[in-house]
Amino acid sequence: MINSETWWNIIGRYNNEIFPIQIIIMALGVVLTYFLFFKPSIKINILMKAYLSFTFAWSGIVFFLIFGRELPGIFLGAPLCLLVAILFTLDIFINKTKFKISELKWQKYLTIFFVFISFLYPLIGFVFGHYYPRSCILGVVPCPTTSFALALLASSLPEVDKKVYILLLVWALPAVGKCLGALDLYEDCIIFWIGIYALIMLIKNWKIIRKQKT
Repeated sequence: MINSETWWNIIGRYNNEIFPIQIIIMALGVVLTYFLFFKPSIKINILMKAYLSFTFAWSGIVFFLIFGRELPGIFLGAPLCLLVAILFTLDIFINKTKFKISELKWQKYLTIFFVFISFLYPLIGFVFGHYYPRSCILGVVPCPTTSFALALLASSLPEVDKKVYILLLVWALPAVGKCLGALDLYEDCIIFWIGIYALIMLIKNWKIIRKQKT
């Protein structure tokens, strides 16, 4: 198990090496999210799946296999991210997931909050003393990317690919250790609590999902 200093050094080196790609990828995510929220369409749905496929492929290959080979999470994280990327790509054609914002007022605002805070991972990290380039940025680091994807998927239930949903929960829920101080990565409380919410929503909608399958 690596210590927190080693972890943050890896993140810092990673962000320095890929700059300014992380800014471009996150900005693209902001634009797609705006259109998904305020001007939804079939085209935007497809583009969001393509975006998520790309970002999870990036996390699996660039983050884990190139820069993060020292990370213990590579053995789960790399294949999980790549599998999620493949499933999002396939879903462009089979269309199991139909991204939408819930019409329920409380869920709509909660989804907006979860998505917003996923983009704010670096700012939350700043509060805990993690200054750029030691920042976890949505689109190029798996945890904020997973938080973002789970927030969108939970809002879209029951019309989601449950394989992707469950795989992302496998990554999100063990983050409880980060809330307790592991790796000094307290910002990962975001992914943990979004994971808890997403799990509750999945259980609530499970019977409907099963009926759709049959």
